[in-house]
Amino acid sequence: MQKKVKIVIVEDEPISTAYLKKLIRETEIEHEIVAELDSVSDSVLFFGSDTEYDIIFMDIHLGDGTCFEILNTIKISKPIIFCTTFDTYAIEAFNYNSIDYILKPAKLNDIEDALSKYYSIKKVEEESYAHRMGKMMDTIAPKSYKKRFLIRTENKLNLVDVHNICCIYSEDGHTHLVDKSGKEYVIDFTLEKLEELLNPEFFFRINRKLTLNIDEIKSVEDYPNNRLIVELEHPVDLELVVSRNRVKDFKNWLKGIL
Repeated sequence: MQKKVKIVIVEDEPISTAYLKKLIRETEIEHEIVAELDSVSDSVLFFGSDTEYDIIFMDIHLGDGTCFEILNTIKISKPIIFCTTFDTYAIEAFNYNSIDYILKPAKLNDIEDALSKYYSIKKVEEESYAHRMGKMMDTIAPKSYKKRFLIRTENKLNLVDVHNICCIYSEDGHTHLVDKSGKEYVIDFTLEKLEELLNPEFFFRINRKLTLNIDEIKSVEDYPNNRLIVELEHPVDLELVVSRNRVKDFKNWLKGIL
């Protein structure tokens, strides 16, 4: 459900104001006309106040001047839809916060198209805001990662702390966890899902089939085709090759650059 749009109309002709309000009603959007202004002086006073609004329908020629006198006096950050008889001001209008320029007499589809642009812009702004808030919340409340695995083997439950993991690999459609003692367990997670669950400070997926614990890395050597090969503190019977497209990220990870 869309939030009610708060609209300001800047128009000095009562007939034009009434007609515009009629068209806005016909769009059937939830809206409220919070102000009808018919002069430069009244508009400057209104836009200089703290009244909340979302969008402006603005004529260019008013009784005591042009709308550009308003816009050059008061900084307006809200979207503006210009509605005017004149087409000679279009370029100048778009120097301001204009999202559309409608020539009178306006038609219903003109108003619908203009409001559609407004909603598109608003959606992008809201998504951007949500993204920024998400990043801020990640900083305030850092993401928590999996600390241990509870793994069933036959009639036994095994608790494996993530710091006791040597590596995790995928083979024949199954994911295998190898602990530092060399024990292997089949777990119900894909390597893709584990990239989300395990702390990236300690775990890195070196290729499509292998994820390593940084505490287990003993040495790293060059390998053919611009790849790297890793030796672990607790050797495993696997070829621990860092794929070429992950070498740069792997080196950054080793340096502590996430």
